[in-house]
Amino acid sequence: MSNCKACSLTVKRRLSKVCLRNIRNLSMPGSKIPDWFSQDDVQFSERRNREIKAVIVGVVVSLGRQIPEQLRYLPVVPDIQVNLLDQNKAIFSTTLFLQGIPNTHEDQIHLCRYSRSYPLVLKLKDGIEIQVRKRNPPVFEGVELKKWGIHLVYENDDDYGGNEESLDESQQSVSQKLANFFNSYEEDSQVR
Repeated sequence: MSNCKACSLTVKRRLSKVCLRNIRNLSMPGSKIPDWFSQDDVQFSERRNREIKAVIVGVVVSLGRQIPEQLRYLPVVPDIQVNLLDQNKAIFSTTLFLQGIPNTHEDQIHLCRYSRSYPLVLKLKDGIEIQVRKRNPPVFEGVELKKWGIHLVYENDDDYGGNEESLDESQQSVSQKLANFFNSYEEDSQVR
């Protein structure tokens, strides 16, 4: 969906909760992330009787005009990382797999969902801080991290398979809230 403005709004409005529950990476034109994602570093805390199931990271990035043309054809956008810190000491870092480099400098939204089998989730314990940052030094200049957010998915947060449209947003599954976000997506509304 990278750099495909003509069809991206139609696709955004058709994303279902089933698709979003099973998605690993989603990249498309856009400049907003859901307002219910934490827009700051997150300090993980274990919940009694509720296991962590996934971490969803949303970022809005753009590529500057100074990026050489040949680098625009790489399969992924480098330089955006998720770091885990324990008492301000890095214990894990991974670069987000941001697929779909646009040919323009327009904003792109990327959602990356990490399941509990991924080291980013496996290493979480009480007090671990999760942060999203631009790599320093960068692989190449021109990648701009404009916005980012993190959402932790705990057991029972995303397990409901039935129709949720009549439920209050606070009662809806994470995937249903994501579907609602994309179904109502317009460039000038709703989100930070």
